[in-house]
Amino acid sequence: MNRRELLKNLALGAGAVVALPSWANAWTPSKIMVSGVFSSKELGLLSSIASTFIPEGKSEPGALGLEVDKFLDRLFADCYSKADQEKIKQGMVLLNTTAKKSYQSAFSDCTQLQRESMLIGFSEPSTTEKEWFYDTLRKETIRGYTTSEYVMVNHYNYVMAPGHYDGCVDVVES
Repeated sequence: MNRRELLKNLALGAGAVVALPSWANAWTPSKIMVSGVFSSKELGLLSSIASTFIPEGKSEPGALGLEVDKFLDRLFADCYSKADQEKIKQGMVLLNTTAKKSYQSAFSDCTQLQRESMLIGFSEPSTTEKEWFYDTLRKETIRGYTTSEYVMVNHYNYVMAPGHYDGCVDVVES
């Protein structure tokens, strides 16, 4: 490698190091977490469904407190097929229209008891689509909640690196 090429590469590297902090300074979680599947209205409905399954308690956080809705958004976007994503969207539309027919308001605006009764209506085997929608959202909400850091550490006594390591100990000969 000749000297001119080396100096050019060093100058480019130094320029990148100077520009990187100002570029990365504008990053916020809201700008990074972009869903490719759900609209903002659908994300609100997904949050309402998750909080219906696991509501906030007096001393324990619920699904929204542990951001299970964000977990569901990423899970459905990354791990479910396009056909399953469409089934979830259709189930959400059906749930919202059922709420408007029954209670004259959107699902998100209904009370906890009203939302629970609508979801229980979806759990009864009337159609396979409704039942699949209910089972999938219920199962994944519970999985997102039980695998969160808060639940793992406080309820399952999970330790990231079990045991301990004492690096400086005296060796005693016997």
